[in-house]
Amino acid sequence: MKKILALICLLMTIGVTTNAQQDLLLSQQFYSRINKNPAGTGNVSDLDFFLLGHYQYIDIKDAPKSMVFNVQTFLDKYSSGVGFSLSYDNIGVAKSTTNAKLVYAYSMKLNETGLLSFGLSAGIQYGYFNSDKYTYEDITEITDGDIPDGKQTKFQPDFDFGVEFATPRFLLGASITHLTNNETTTLISGRHFYGYTRYIFKVNEIWDVAPSLVYMHKGRIDVAELGATAFYNRFIWGGLTYHPDINGKFETNPVAFNIGVEYRSMRIGYTFDWAFGKVSRLSGNGHELMLSYSLPNKHKEPVYEKFE
Repeated sequence: MKKILALICLLMTIGVTTNAQQDLLLSQQFYSRINKNPAGTGNVSDLDFFLLGHYQYIDIKDAPKSMVFNVQTFLDKYSSGVGFSLSYDNIGVAKSTTNAKLVYAYSMKLNETGLLSFGLSAGIQYGYFNSDKYTYEDITEITDGDIPDGKQTKFQPDFDFGVEFATPRFLLGASITHLTNNETTTLISGRHFYGYTRYIFKVNEIWDVAPSLVYMHKGRIDVAELGATAFYNRFIWGGLTYHPDINGKFETNPVAFNIGVEYRSMRIGYTFDWAFGKVSRLSGNGHELMLSYSLPNKHKEPVYEKFE
């Protein structure tokens, strides 16, 4: 099984050089999206900490995994949100990418309920690749020389820009990540375009339902996420998301099931990713854990993260 995993990771690495790899779309990132769109910074009234981990093949050593850590708050005096985002994506035995950035957003009220924000983030992107981790005798036949030999690392400045419109129940945003990177290489991710929207419908006094759409474009790759989440008494939530294979390049259609609970200043969520399709066995099922905690600030007016 470990050899199969190594082959999968190798094929994923080859995809980097053929424009087939993209940033992860994590199922629970509506709760803290500043690493994808800096304009979403400060949409909470408190000092908010967010930690998310995504794991595949959890019973195998060196299996692919990803992590996101965000911290953010809103400064009333300056109508601005500030934050820090750290993300780590490890494909497996030989390749990883790390992003660290400071995030800023300026917000203006358009009316009593609408908030328009513009955001910018600046930081670094670090790429690591070591072909010596692969031990297959036929590696040159598989790659045809497309991947570099030996250990390589690279630091690169990294910038994102975005805009977001929010009300207590409606959200619409767009962003460009890795703004100055024209193309993806084995070590560094190229420019991505994101768009997303969500609306929270009030069913009755205890039930709310929120359909959502996320779209990502990079090079010749388009990725979409269709989702719906039900909230019970603003305490427990559950939902699902579906990733249609728009370009027909992946031959798999993952579905994610998520559940979570919010109590006072803490959120805990879990997502199970189930892959099906022609290459579902290679894609593997995934598990995603989310934890967030907010330090209350009674002197701040509420913003729009928690719907009314």
